[in-house]
Amino acid sequence: MSRKRVFQLCLIVVLVLGSLAFTQSVSASGYCPGRYVVQPGDWMAKIARNCGVTLSQMYAANPGVGSYIYPGQVLNIPGGYDYHDPGYYFCGPAYSPYYGNYYVVCRGDTLSGIASYYGVNTYYLQQRNGIWNANWIYAGQFIYP
Repeated sequence: MSRKRVFQLCLIVVLVLGSLAFTQSVSASGYCPGRYVVQPGDWMAKIARNCGVTLSQMYAANPGVGSYIYPGQVLNIPGGYDYHDPGYYFCGPAYSPYYGNYYVVCRGDTLSGIASYYGVNTYYLQQRNGIWNANWIYAGQFIYP
C-alpha cells in the first residue's frame, strides 16, 4: 500500500473513533420535554440549540429522522424531562422559562375554545400563530396567546 492510502485509512479510523466518543448522553438544559412536537418553522439545529443539546445527539435520539422534519412530527429530546408515560405528550396550557405561556393543542380542541380560555378572539390567535384556517389545528401544535 502506498503512503497516501495508509494515511487515508488512518484518518478514516480516527474520524470513526472520534465520532463514537461523542455519543454520550447529555442532559438537556431543562427547557424541553422528553418529546417535542415539531412546529412550523422548526429545524433540527434550532430545536437542538433551544433544548441545550447538540445536533448529533438529536440525530442519535431520533434514528431514521433525516434533515427534513415536518410540523406535527414528534421528536425525542435526549435528557428532556417527562411528566407522562413514554409516547404521550402533554397537552393543555403550559409555561416554560424559554417559551413563556403557551398552549399545546389536545385532541378535540378548537381554536375558538383556546381563544376563549385566554380571553382573546380567534382572529388574534390566528394572526399571532400564523394559522391560515381556524379549523386546521392539530393535536400537539403549540399556540402562543
